[in-house]
Amino acid sequence: MPRDRIRVPFAALVSLALSGAIMPAEAQEPHDEAAQEAEASVFRVGSWRNWIFRSFLQDETDDANTLGLELESYFTFGSTQIKNIAYVEVADHPRAIPGQPQGNPLPEIGSATGISDLLTGFWISKQGGHHGKHHFAPGIAFQFPTATSETLGSGKWSVGPSLDYEYESGDLFAGAIALQIWSFAGDEDRKDVSMLMIKPFVYYTLSERWDLMYVPYGISVYWNKPSGEQVYFPIGGGGQYKTHLGSLGMNLGAQLFYNVVRPTKGTVWDLRFVVEVVF
Repeated sequence: MPRDRIRVPFAALVSLALSGAIMPAEAQEPHDEAAQEAEASVFRVGSWRNWIFRSFLQDETDDANTLGLELESYFTFGSTQIKNIAYVEVADHPRAIPGQPQGNPLPEIGSATGISDLLTGFWISKQGGHHGKHHFAPGIAFQFPTATSETLGSGKWSVGPSLDYEYESGDLFAGAIALQIWSFAGDEDRKDVSMLMIKPFVYYTLSERWDLMYVPYGISVYWNKPSGEQVYFPIGGGGQYKTHLGSLGMNLGAQLFYNVVRPTKGTVWDLRFVVEVVF
């Protein structure tokens, strides 16, 4: 199938995200009073993020487009709160990219346009306990083999421990989500998954409308790959503009990252845009 044809679904989904036909997940920013009151609900959606990014590889003919869809929601049972983040990608890759989508240690050779595996986590804390400077929440992470192509998915069911840490002081809000997953079932012909991922986030408020931000794709380590092919480590950052979509909050951001450590055929530069609706 010609490449110009298979890009149509990706372009359509990006247009849909930008047009405001978006679902909800919470910004990883300090909660306001309305959000605190909403925590009394059994279930609520925090925010919905649309990550639109371009992966620049050594050969520019291999550059890839991705739309990441991220939902953050909360469940409350008595004094216990469970935070959930679910993340999946719609990718248009002209070739296999090591470690991308996340959790795919050895993608099959070939181009692909479609859905990635679903990566999700649950973190447990005491309701209201995260309003101090430091917040720790233990949890568990899962990866499900939902990919429509072996280039875009691991073919494995994976699970492992996770930790959510947040720090808030003045204009600074920062932290990280760390997870380690191992595959336990799935396609026996595919490589086992053993991945450590750290998703740092840093926001520094400049004004009522503007933030500096560092929210990369993630620092990842694939333990069962050869030395020199295991790690992604991005440096960079950008900013976001805070506005409204009707009664909802909206954040529009742009960032640029350089992977100072990466697999031989991995992503070199990563240009990322985010359209986030905060509920």
